[in-house]
Amino acid sequence: MEAAILGLEKSGKSTLLRALAGPRTGAHGQERVSSLHLPDPRLDALARLFRPQKVTYPELVLHDLPPWPLQGRTPGGEVSEALARADALLLVLRAFSRDDVPHPLGRVDPEADYRTISLELAYHDLAVLERRLERLEKVARTGPPAEREAAHREAAALARARQSLEAERPLREEELSAEERKALSPYGLLTLKPLLAVLNVDEGSAARAPALAEGFQDRYGGRRTAFAALCAQAEAELRELPPEEAATFRSELGLPDDPVPNLMRRLLTVTGLVTFYTVVGHECRAWLLPEGATAVDAAGRVHSDMARGFIRAEVVPWDALLAAGSLAEAKSRGLVRSEGKGYRVRDGDVLHILFHT
Repeated sequence: MEAAILGLEKSGKSTLLRALAGPRTGAHGQERVSSLHLPDPRLDALARLFRPQKVTYPELVLHDLPPWPLQGRTPGGEVSEALARADALLLVLRAFSRDDVPHPLGRVDPEADYRTISLELAYHDLAVLERRLERLEKVARTGPPAEREAAHREAAALARARQSLEAERPLREEELSAEERKALSPYGLLTLKPLLAVLNVDEGSAARAPALAEGFQDRYGGRRTAFAALCAQAEAELRELPPEEAATFRSELGLPDDPVPNLMRRLLTVTGLVTFYTVVGHECRAWLLPEGATAVDAAGRVHSDMARGFIRAEVVPWDALLAAGSLAEAKSRGLVRSEGKGYRVRDGDVLHILFHT
C-alpha cells in the first residue's frame, strides 16, 4: 500500500514521516520516501502460537511530498505522479504553536487548514474534469457512432462528479456506481482517494489528542474520511530510541501510549482494506485485501496459480484459532469452515487455500 503525505508548509509532514517510519528515509527527486511494516498485534499473536521461522507484515510506502501550493496552483511532475499512485492521502494539520516556526497563513487553526486543503483538492479535481469534459464534448459531436455513445456515457459520470465537487462534497464520500467509478478511475482524482487527516499537536496537548481527533471526526468525518492526532515531534524522537528506553521516557514525559498503531488501524479502515492471514510452511503472513473481495481474490493475492487452480478455502477467525490453541483443535471443535470461490473474506480470517496445479 502507498500513501502520500500532504500538508501546508511548516505543518510537520517530514516530522510525521520520522514518527511513523523512523529516521531513515530516502530522497527521490522532490519527495522523501520511506517504507515500514504495518504493526499487527493479531499477527504477533498468531506467530507466538505457530512459532514460524518467518513473520511477514504488510508494507506501507510513504511519500512525503513538498508543501501543498495554494491559490489554485497544483503540483506537477514527480509529485503529481506520486499522488496519482497513492492508495490514500495522509493530510497533516498543524495544531501546535511555536514562535520560531511561524504558520504560513499567519495563524494556527487546523480546522481552517482542513477546509483550505479540502478546497484545493477539489479545485485540482475540477480542473481535471473540466479538461476531460471539453474533449468528450468534441468526440460526442464529431466522433464515430460508437465513440460518441461512449463519450456520452463517460461525460454523464464526470458531470455528476463535477456537481458533487461544486457542492464541496469530496468524491470519496459519494455513493458512486461501478460504472461511475470506472469512468473516474483513469484520472487520479484526489478527492476520490481515502483521506486520513493527522492533527499534529504540541507535547502539552498530547494527552488530549484522541479527544481532539474525535471532535474533528464528528464534524468532518465519513466512511472514507478519518482523523487522528499525535505529537509528531515527540513521537519522532522516541522512535529513535530502543523500545524499553522509549517506554521509560514516554512515562516520564506523561505521554499517552504509542499512538502509531491506532493511526495505522485508522488508515486501513478508511482505505477500505481488510487483513487476512496465512500460515504456510515456515511463514506466518498478513495480507491486505479490499473489503468485499472473495476467497479467489485472496488466493490471487498470495499467488496467481492459487487463483487459477482454486478448489476451496478453509477459513477460521484468528481469535477462534488462538482460543483453540492449534489448527487441529480448531478443526475438531468445528471452527474451521470450508468456503467456495464466492466467499467474501472477513477481516481477521485465517485462510488455508486448496488448489490444483
